[in-house]
Amino acid sequence: MITRAHLGSLERDQMSDYLRHHLKVAGIKTSLFSDTAITAIHQGSGGLLRKANSLARGSLISCMIDQENVVNDEHVRKASTELI
Repeated sequence: MITRAHLGSLERDQMSDYLRHHLKVAGIKTSLFSDTAITAIHQGSGGLLRKANSLARGSLISCMIDQENVVNDEHVRKASTELI
């Protein structure tokens, strides 16, 4: 028997907690996402985890390319254009 589960979308505050949790699991102790980036990830993903993961990953890459230390909403915007 195959079990199905449906995860609803996260609220903005839950998205912040979700990203913070994943950074903690990866051993990162500082926040790598600005508040504007978290809002952009939440809006761009519609609160859906799979889309949020892709946006966050792409945003981190964009941030690295720009040689910056914190992801901002412009990094998220760049990442979102790559996902289309």
